[in-house]
Amino acid sequence: MPAPRWWYDLNQYRQRLQQYSDEELLDVYFHIHPIRYRAHYLCVLRELRRRGIKPHIAGRPFAGLRWEIPQWVQALGWLGRSPVGGRVLFGGLTLLLAAGLMGALLVPIVLTVHLMRFVDPFTALMLLMGMVWGWGLSIGLTYKAGARGGWLPLAVLGSSATLWGFLHTHTFARIVEALHAPIGGGRWGF
Repeated sequence: MPAPRWWYDLNQYRQRLQQYSDEELLDVYFHIHPIRYRAHYLCVLRELRRRGIKPHIAGRPFAGLRWEIPQWVQALGWLGRSPVGGRVLFGGLTLLLAAGLMGALLVPIVLTVHLMRFVDPFTALMLLMGMVWGWGLSIGLTYKAGARGGWLPLAVLGSSATLWGFLHTHTFARIVEALHAPIGGGRWGF
């Protein structure tokens, strides 16, 4: 039984790819549509692998900061490579990142309370929910940044310390006052 026609087509394509120079093969690699021409794309990948060519893919146009604390620590030279110094630095960065994120997430709540003349109970409840949401989000983002395993309690400690500091401010006292106020301010209407 003869092979199907597409097999011959791919076989011819493979043979053609073997005759290309490295630059031409890379040009095909960067300009082929991997979904529409999947089989041909896989042929190009096999040929690249056979030749030992790894295409150089440029980084993201706006790379910015990577959210990976272990990479930050390793980038600090001898301190990052030292077992004890690296762990102490990693723990400190985890604590500071969690506290900083929690502080940044509390800024909108502080601004809302200070810019409003009157905070009603419903708004106060939403602000309290925002505080809890911010606490969880700061821990989650710190976890995503690399604080996993035994380092997660440091993220919880950093977020909790910032939240505890916020609980002793005038802003939080004003939110609690609003929760105890009668709905509608004790007047008729809204």
